Amino acid sequence: MARASLIFPYQWRAFWRRVLRTGRVKFYLSVLALVGSVTAGALPERLARASLDLAAGQTASMDRLLLVLCLLWLVVLGENLHVSLSNERLRRFPTPVRSLLALKLSSLFLSPSVWLATIVSLLGLLPLLSARQPLLGILTALFLLALTIGVGLSVSQLLDVARRRRLRFAVTAFATAVLLLALVSQGGASALSSSLAAMNPATLVTTVAVATTARAMIVPVTALLVSGALVWSLLLWSFVRSLYDERTETTARRATSIARLPGRLGPLVHKEQRSIRTVLDLWMGFLPVIAAAALSLSISLSPTIRQAILAIVCVLNANVILNCLGLDRPAGLLRYLIFPIRGKDLLFAKNVAVMVVVALQFAPLLAIGAWQSGLMQLAAEIVVATVLLLAHLAWGNLVSVFEPRRTEPHRFASGGDPVTAIVSALIGSAPGVAVIVLLQSDSLATMLSIAAIILLTIAAYYGSLRYAGSSFERRIELISRRLA
Repeated sequence: MARASLIFPYQWRAFWRRVLRTGRVKFYLSVLALVGSVTAGALPERLARASLDLAAGQTASMDRLLLVLCLLWLVVLGENLHVSLSNERLRRFPTPVRSLLALKLSSLFLSPSVWLATIVSLLGLLPLLSARQPLLGILTALFLLALTIGVGLSVSQLLDVARRRRLRFAVTAFATAVLLLALVSQGGASALSSSLAAMNPATLVTTVAVATTARAMIVPVTALLVSGALVWSLLLWSFVRSLYDERTETTARRATSIARLPGRLGPLVHKEQRSIRTVLDLWMGFLPVIAAAALSLSISLSPTIRQAILAIVCVLNANVILNCLGLDRPAGLLRYLIFPIRGKDLLFAKNVAVMVVVALQFAPLLAIGAWQSGLMQLAAEIVVATVLLLAHLAWGNLVSVFEPRRTEPHRFASGGDPVTAIVSALIGSAPGVAVIVLLQSDSLATMLSIAAIILLTIAAYYGSLRYAGSSFERRIELISRRLA
């Protein structure tokens, strides 16, 4: 720890130099203003209600509040800080592994977003002062938040390990899908919500906080301590694996994989697919699709709900679309100067790579629509999906060229400041939402309006492709500096 404390001040200076140089101060100010205002408006009421419930021995409100805090930490930990903590650089330090891990843990608290999450978390623990065991409740809640940080960092480190990465993704996705299907098959949406509530780890904290005897605390405290030992072991093991794991890929395998896609842009599309599938936003887009597929086994989803889920999936993928150039590094962008390729062709290849992944997310919903509502409704939902995707891509091409943001693998993509991200999501979703609303009517004027929206969206996408492509050719050196 002493050796980590000597290195940390240099990390602090490097972090803030990069923040000031890249203009990320605007992002942090927007986050603090947006999240701070929402917290100031919603948190006092939730705290007062949870405090009254705990005083009466009821824990449901506090369980939900603690679960939201845990999810907040999982999201905050996904931020890319751009600090010099790569495995190659960490191995150069003549320090023990535990000191290096302490340095990585302390570097998480460089970001103002983490400061805000810390303040919100401490405020969220205030209702525990009204419980029967306030001190033990607060201590166990802090322990639960520390476990959440450990789990989030362990998962991030495991994703950084090259070997068996695809297998881990496949096993995790399959296990999640099977779990949701099993829960829903037992009784529908109510069984799903009750089962998820029963699995809430925050119940261990509130059980300790409202316990009246020492015997009632034994099981939850033991479960937390055992979980803490397991998470610490996993955290240390995954850190060592990610630290000393060497990423190697044979040239033969890479050559054969590139040859899968035909055409002049095929190798570039495949290269982009390998890059974007490491961004966490795309995997988050599968969550509402899996939930909808699970619910469809017990209830019939209306076409409007399925179309709304299509819009939600596009919004979850919006940061990747807005940030498509951020997946390349400056050296990779400068290589495009010597390639016989135009800017619009490059952006089109990146768009096709995103389309393939998003189409895989849409496929289960479209299959459910064909199964439950017939082929006519399937055609309507394909129209909605196409309009949503083209509108998001049209706006994303412009933003990615004029507001490029750097993205790291296995992190959430940065779409700029929250105001820009919200406005971009609204602009990209507006044509699709308009089509969803118009589909509620079957008149001839409605069909003509939908056809006009489709044509305008296609024209907007083609225009953005040409304009953003030519702008990229002029701004490629500036974009390279912004992504450095």
